[in-house]
Amino acid sequence: MELEKILLFKIRSRVGRWWLLDRLMAHVALRGPLWMFVVMGWVFWIGGAGGKLTVVQAIAAAVLTRGLNELIGRVRHRDRPFVRENFVPLIQHRPSFSFPSNHSACGFALAVAVFCGAPAYGVLMLLIAGWMAYARLYVGVHYPLDVLAGALIGSLVAWLLHLLI
Repeated sequence: MELEKILLFKIRSRVGRWWLLDRLMAHVALRGPLWMFVVMGWVFWIGGAGGKLTVVQAIAAAVLTRGLNELIGRVRHRDRPFVRENFVPLIQHRPSFSFPSNHSACGFALAVAVFCGAPAYGVLMLLIAGWMAYARLYVGVHYPLDVLAGALIGSLVAWLLHLLI
């Protein structure tokens, strides 16, 4: 936990230095899923039947991931860093439990599912998911293990769903 705390504060060491970076990271932390759905809309529109199936699989993977995350979160309670470390995050957030990160889990579920069906767009989705996970650390609403666990859970669910369909 101590190493994780050190890493979080190293990531957050730039907060407040550049207002534009702070605004950008807050935007990505909050609205990253919107940009993922823009990419998925494009895949759905231009991808024919395969693109439509890819998008449906991605949404299914995210829904399953969210359900699994809720179960894990009920078992493994962990306060958010801004609660435990007593600082003000860059975005407003209720002091709910932080493990695992729903944004990271669902973001990576969407990204891996799209990667399995449309690899070129999947790379873009993975970049957005990774940026969103990092932004959640930067704004102070998750610890590194929260986003790492979320990314692994979402990726695994999407990959297993891909294998099953």
